[in-house]
Amino acid sequence: MNKKINNLKEIEYYSNFNLVGEHIVKSRKLKPDNQALNDMYFAWQEVGFYVHNHITNEKMYDISLSEYRADKIRAVERARKAELRIVELEQKLEKLETKKSLGL
Repeated sequence: MNKKINNLKEIEYYSNFNLVGEHIVKSRKLKPDNQALNDMYFAWQEVGFYVHNHITNEKMYDISLSEYRADKIRAVERARKAELRIVELEQKLEKLETKKSLGL
């Protein structure tokens, strides 16, 4: 997906996540013994860790995929250069063999 669109979606996610998180933290401070708020607080942390990990993995996947593609392109370019060099050397060898057979 487009990098700019992903960045905008991440910004929107983190903004919303922080907004809701602030309300959970404030509510939890007002009622520290409320089990539902405590459960919500820890669940919200887990959601944040999970999504952050997912986003990080996606970025690492994109980076590694890009590196693999670059490696493949370099390998193909090296192979093409080697093939051209082989053709040149074969032509050179053929000329030398022709000269040798003619006694030159």
